[in-house]
Amino acid sequence: MSSRSHSHKKPRAPKRRRASQKTIFFNIFLTIIAIFVFSITIYKVTDSIINASGTHLPKLEISLTDVTIEAIDAGSKETKYSGNTAKLTYGNQILDFRDVEIKGRGNSTWAQAKKPYQIKFNEKVDLFEYGKAKKWVLLSNALDPTYLRNDFALKIEHILNTDYALNGQFIELYIDDQYRGLYYLSEKVEIDKSRVGLSDELGILAEIENLHSANEECTSTAKISCLKTHDLVNSDNSNRALTDFTDSIKQFETTLAEKDFNSVANLIDVDSFAKYYLLSEFTVNPDAYSSSFFLYKNGASDKIHAGPGWDFDLSLGNVAWTSDGVDRETFFSPFTNNALRDYTTFSNQSSLIPFADGISTIVYDLLTFPEFESRVKEIYMQTLSGHKDELLDYIKSQADYIRPAALRDAKRWKLQTNFDDEVDYLIDWVAKRFDHFEATYNINTATKEPADQTASASKAEIFETLNF
Repeated sequence: MSSRSHSHKKPRAPKRRRASQKTIFFNIFLTIIAIFVFSITIYKVTDSIINASGTHLPKLEISLTDVTIEAIDAGSKETKYSGNTAKLTYGNQILDFRDVEIKGRGNSTWAQAKKPYQIKFNEKVDLFEYGKAKKWVLLSNALDPTYLRNDFALKIEHILNTDYALNGQFIELYIDDQYRGLYYLSEKVEIDKSRVGLSDELGILAEIENLHSANEECTSTAKISCLKTHDLVNSDNSNRALTDFTDSIKQFETTLAEKDFNSVANLIDVDSFAKYYLLSEFTVNPDAYSSSFFLYKNGASDKIHAGPGWDFDLSLGNVAWTSDGVDRETFFSPFTNNALRDYTTFSNQSSLIPFADGISTIVYDLLTFPEFESRVKEIYMQTLSGHKDELLDYIKSQADYIRPAALRDAKRWKLQTNFDDEVDYLIDWVAKRFDHFEATYNINTATKEPADQTASASKAEIFETLNF
């Protein structure tokens, strides 16, 4: 019996082992399938993030007529192409536009693969509740790996409470169903009720454009090599308006040389120049005082005003515009006092920079007056001081907002930069810059020692590597 019982049990053990092996193989097979399906899902989700036409950002779709975007990009930025259509989708709104004009714009950015544009509607439209206007700008931010610097500078300008500070909104752009990337749809610097609101018949918006003036009609003064008319209230009065404005600028330069602050204050809106200085200095904008430096005057009886601010993609420690030899912690150090004064010193006193006479010193000449320096500190205390956390949170929230679009843009234009690393660098730079400003311009904590106004020899070596 025991023998039969033993022989009866013996064959059953292998069956259990076979059943166990089948279960193991089946589970392994299911695991492989699950991993495969999970990987495919992750791939599809990732690919959809990069390539999907859907976006939580506003989407602008432009359909061209009788021209291709390749032809526009290959041609002159001044050529205007009309008769196009556009559709702007954001939130629950879909806005359709007919007879839309498009043209190129920009200087160094027009030379990039991803180009900026200007669009003009056939009637004034109010986008994003910024006010009605015909002309709007599509900034490519091609030289800013964070895409955030222009937007962030406008945030600072609004905190400074600058008159006529502009507004903008991140969008994703499609032209003839081609994905063109992440853009910044901005108001244009121009005379308009919703923008620079001048009304006098001699009202003029002028621009110092010393860097890109080869083909421009310019008026020169003692401290400005190219002063040009940007916009007018009445184009029929262009000569009178420019003459009046130029005469005022020359008077301003004369009173600066005479060290007569009361006369200076009678000619300029001191607060607007103080705010423009704070904005330019905080951002360490290399274009400040030389390019896109806007000034305006609302008729013969008005003073000269500085602003609004424009063109900050190369600022805030950005090294995308320089050669690899430039050290971020040297020329772009957030702890530098009067960083742009050093820049001015080198541009005007050496041949290290190709545009040696490019930078106007009128703002730094103002700093030689204790009254102006005092007003700069007062305005800083009244506006920007104490906003560090707000500014840093703003960068973080905007970075989160545009991140999926930034990844799509990077893939579209085959960019090699790491978006998150660049944003971290910007956050760190701004935090350090703000702390330095608190130590320099906060009346309660600012050092009583004058800031060093001379540039170091090491900066001369850095400038030798600059690639403009």
